[in-house]
Amino acid sequence: IERKDIPGKCTSISKAIGIISGLREGLDLDNCADTVGELDQLYIYMMKRLAEANISSDPKMLDEVAGLLRTVKEGWDGIAPPGPQF
Repeated sequence: IERKDIPGKCTSISKAIGIISGLREGLDLDNCADTVGELDQLYIYMMKRLAEANISSDPKMLDEVAGLLRTVKEGWDGIAPPGPQF
């Protein structure tokens, strides 16, 4: 955004939306716990914010989504089983 690289911005944001869409597709909504439904809504929100950031070229929206993704990753890291002990 800062470099005014419109094609690069669109490509990068589209890739980010694709990644979040992939995360969303991995959710088991048929056996939906409340947290899975909430995570689904969060992913939808993040994709909308990325689309808005693409239209408005607002880096603050990108920062917001990056922060949300970090929080989700920390949550997954917190419940991941420990790796092998060597």
